[in-house]
Amino acid sequence: MPLGSPVSNKFSIGTAELRIGPLSSANKLLDTHSVGLIDSASLNVEQEAAELEGGFPRKLVDTAIIRQKASISATLREYSRKNILTMLGEGAGIATTDFSTVLDAQQVVGTSVTVPTGEGTNFTAGDIITLYRAGAPEFVSVCRVDSVATDTITLDPGTPLLFQYEIGDLLFTSKAVPVGAVSQTNYFAVTLIQKENSTGRPVVWSFWKGAIASGLSMETSAEDFASTDIEINLLEPSASDYGAGGDLVHLNNVIPTNPVGYFAGGGDSTA
Repeated sequence: MPLGSPVSNKFSIGTAELRIGPLSSANKLLDTHSVGLIDSASLNVEQEAAELEGGFPRKLVDTAIIRQKASISATLREYSRKNILTMLGEGAGIATTDFSTVLDAQQVVGTSVTVPTGEGTNFTAGDIITLYRAGAPEFVSVCRVDSVATDTITLDPGTPLLFQYEIGDLLFTSKAVPVGAVSQTNYFAVTLIQKENSTGRPVVWSFWKGAIASGLSMETSAEDFASTDIEINLLEPSASDYGAGGDLVHLNNVIPTNPVGYFAGGGDSTA
């Protein structure tokens, strides 16, 4: 066999999928847990070694790994509410669906909005709602719901309508994401999946416990779609995490021999 000939078909190319979900779903994350479109992803396992030198002149006689850190980084394209929650440190964001409707009456500047008959049940006190003119999103009002009486929504006086709205203008529940509200570390499970180019097999890296290591970068451009980098530190669960009552108890026979996670990619045959 010529020098430098390949000995396996384990070459990495193609799209990967990054999944993030609750600890209780570790090793059971589904496609619905995907962060969506990503440009690229990388898994980094950094190792630091202690070196023993002896003799004269000094020669390296032994080495030992004394520190290991694993992390995943990816370039996200989707600014979904779920992804924003994760990047802001809120843990595994939960996908939610907003409720949208159109106004069936003129709404003047003030603190009251009337929605079509029967739709008031979709709003509750404390909701953040957004109103805007059809085709003109610059005429926007973001308001907090103070109370709901049938189909009449009373707004917090501090967040009134800023513009007059006409029949057909739009309204939706904003599902607001808090910024600066994190008071503790929120953990989540992580899976990175790619297809092996030569065999079509799934290549899976599964990790039991992760935490966000980066922040949120939001950009806008008239020349290209925006992207943002996400970095996740991969942690070794504590005994209480996979003990009785822990979120990872379903992996209590796996974690002791796979402390941080595992690679499930098969061997190096060409089959």
